Amino acid sequence: MKCRPLLLSLLFVFGSAAFAQTAAPQTPPPPLPVNHEFDFWIGEWDVYRTGTEVKIGESVVEPVAGGHALYENWTSLRGPQTGKSLTSCHQFTKEWQQFYVGSGGWTTHYRGKFEDGKLVMVAEVITPQGQKALNRGTWTANADGSVRQQFDASTDGGATWTPGFDGTYRRKK
Repeated sequence: MKCRPLLLSLLFVFGSAAFAQTAAPQTPPPPLPVNHEFDFWIGEWDVYRTGTEVKIGESVVEPVAGGHALYENWTSLRGPQTGKSLTSCHQFTKEWQQFYVGSGGWTTHYRGKFEDGKLVMVAEVITPQGQKALNRGTWTANADGSVRQQFDASTDGGATWTPGFDGTYRRKK
């Protein structure tokens, strides 16, 4: 019986030493340069119908997940409509993706890439009538520091596009 306390003591000491030697958490890798292509959208914004002084909403876009993604918090002034989006660039494919959820319950998953200095992403959606359609979003950094965001829709597989939302994000003062 004298061995049992000694054995328990040894197990405690060596067990604690083994536990203490487990690897420390690794620091996550920093974002790749491609993750910063869309940084022009970061900020607090008043959103206007493009080409007018009609304010249609507000948005806050901030980096999250160690700079690997952007989180948007959108509020429309046309009623109690809000939306959230998470946008990131896949580290291996370099494809940009955005997952959007609106307060009306709709979700949209966009995918795309930068073309001619603009981020262009397309999503396949189902209309309220059950028809397949495409939504295309385009984000453009303007020389004055604003950002133009346009959404178009297509019901013919992208052969033609109908303009939809067209807003200009201006930094809050």
